[in-house]
Amino acid sequence: MNHRFLTITLLCLVSFSCDKAKYLANRAKSTVENQIAKQTGQSGDSKPDPELQKLVDQTPDGVIFRKDLAFPSHLEVKITRRNEISGRGFQSSAIGSQASVVKGTQTTVTKFERAGDQVRYTLEQSTFAEPVAKDADESAKPAVKELAPPSKPVVFKKSGSTWKSDDSESFSAAALSKQMAPVFDQLLVEAAAAPRGLWFGKKRLKVGDQITVADKSLPMLVAGNVAGSLKLTLESFESVAGHPCGVFTVTGDYGRKQFPDFDGKLTDEDVAIQSGKLWLSLIYPLILREETDTIQTHKSGAQGDVATRIQGSVKISVIREWKKL
Repeated sequence: MNHRFLTITLLCLVSFSCDKAKYLANRAKSTVENQIAKQTGQSGDSKPDPELQKLVDQTPDGVIFRKDLAFPSHLEVKITRRNEISGRGFQSSAIGSQASVVKGTQTTVTKFERAGDQVRYTLEQSTFAEPVAKDADESAKPAVKELAPPSKPVVFKKSGSTWKSDDSESFSAAALSKQMAPVFDQLLVEAAAAPRGLWFGKKRLKVGDQITVADKSLPMLVAGNVAGSLKLTLESFESVAGHPCGVFTVTGDYGRKQFPDFDGKLTDEDVAIQSGKLWLSLIYPLILREETDTIQTHKSGAQGDVATRIQGSVKISVIREWKKL
């Protein structure tokens, strides 16, 4: 779960007989699949893709969040992230410091296209919409600011164990590659362009089951250098852009150190999730959707650079439209 975009905002704003037994098992499995498909249809979200649904391992005893399938080498992920922010931002540098109110909705749309050891990243949208006053006319529209213009695709290639920008002629690209090399795999996991190293075990889960994910297990939910504890409760089954998922409610808190973004900036964050839901793939170790209500503090910046800090409440919505190519 990545909340790194808050820093950009401030900078821009200031998972019987044998034959009869087999028959009964298959019929029961089919019943569970139909129930899940029905729940999905009631969710208002997309229906599960039939081919993906065939890969779901479910019986009357519960469902297994699979991690045994070979992860696709060719895929595409479109990520739409909306952060509804209400807080304060602080900037400090050698020439002074200043504080500002940060209130509004930030929308960021990015796309990842992966073909084996080559990844193409594109920023499609980065905007911030200020809230409309309560007493404003119904026709009033929020003021929208472009935080960053849409970018041309940036290609990264893996050489050995290191990822590098394909644009070797640019000094800025070379510098960015050096910064990104140690942390690029974290970004791919966060974007669902790579599987999470930690995931569920072989135990089948049913609706209502609770799990506590803490400390060394936390990277299954939050990539990077992270510590904390999150409590999950399996609530239902739905799909995200046709991909079958288990929906968990989530509460808890965590801290993460030096998490990167595609600009090479590293951020420390402390996040308290007051309430929320996570849509975890039933097929691969992926998180495909997040809806959380949080309180958080973000700090970023390096010596000699502008240091930024944001504190406040953030309602987060993230949808990762994942497609195997």
